[in-house]
Amino acid sequence: MRGLLDHPALARHLGAEHHELRKRATEVFGSADLSAWTGDGGYLSKETWGELGRAGLLGVSLPRELGGGGLGLAGALVLSEAASHTGDLGISLGLHCQVEITGQWLATAHEEEVRDRHLPEMIAGRRIGCAADTEPDGGMTSRAELDGDEVVVHARKLYVVNGANADLCFVTCRLDGAMTTVLVEKDRPGVSVSHVFDKLGTRAIDSAALELDGVRVPAANVATKRGVRQLMHWNRVMTTARFLMCADACLLHARLLDAILPYAARRVVDGRPLASWPINRHALAAAAADQALMQAGLIDAFERLERGANAVAEVAGLKWLCVDRTTRFAALCAELHGGAGYMWTSDFLRAHAQVLGLKMAGGSSATMRAIAGQTLAYREELEALG
Repeated sequence: MRGLLDHPALARHLGAEHHELRKRATEVFGSADLSAWTGDGGYLSKETWGELGRAGLLGVSLPRELGGGGLGLAGALVLSEAASHTGDLGISLGLHCQVEITGQWLATAHEEEVRDRHLPEMIAGRRIGCAADTEPDGGMTSRAELDGDEVVVHARKLYVVNGANADLCFVTCRLDGAMTTVLVEKDRPGVSVSHVFDKLGTRAIDSAALELDGVRVPAANVATKRGVRQLMHWNRVMTTARFLMCADACLLHARLLDAILPYAARRVVDGRPLASWPINRHALAAAAADQALMQAGLIDAFERLERGANAVAEVAGLKWLCVDRTTRFAALCAELHGGAGYMWTSDFLRAHAQVLGLKMAGGSSATMRAIAGQTLAYREELEALG
């Protein structure tokens, strides 16, 4: 199967270092034994994170002057493509959270002293980051209070990717009425993992519930989201991560298409191949068209992001499209697989479970539609602010 990055519109962005990374990452992820990479909990062990760091696979998109690989968004795409060979989208989600969300936020929004203390450890895989956003009641009741040169954090967070493994928790809360991110080292008194969830898909990465009960951290650990410009910066960070999730869905869709076409051609039902049935022929043709549409959307969004354009709306809409189409197609593939498609040994059923994990990651499908609509409505005002 030709990779997504073999498309001429994306291939032209790859230099010698990207090709070297692609070869190395494909070797690492292509030969991965997930049972050896994961611990008793079934998700990546701390030791595996260290191995990924030593292999130079963490921080490839971050600036060289900060210790990263300097390979930008194209470098992150290379890793997504390579990680797709593991068959578990949790690997990619974990990488996005470690590098493009928490690593990028630490690199660009926190004070230099805080950044320089933690970022090299994250790039080396010795410290894991998590973004703690979702709350039990769906609102934002988590809060922080200034107490001299410290901040005291009270929070409960759910479904935190990397939450069980994390050493650094980037906790969204309110401080003086404003949205804020507070970096909390997990080994501080008052931080606990109250639950690690048992997920259907993306099982190679953990999802946990965190509780922070009066946790004290230095005031320097605060990165405010106050003001339109800082909020837009956070949106750009999340847009990059969502773009990579679009690519994850597109890559899975392509693998499903490559697998189902020969299967449907050779499986005979009522004397003729499944692929020759008009209803199936139309469905498979529609899936091929969807793949082309997703690739076109990814290329457009990639070029927007590369030139620094505001792509919040486009990427939000694209994430909805890619995840929705891949979810539907994975379900169809499982159905075409017949009775075998509803056994856990079916690659099609497992793919269906995997893509369901992308429906909530980075924001639900309903949230993506809302973001796309609202951002397009206010685009002129936002672009005026730069």
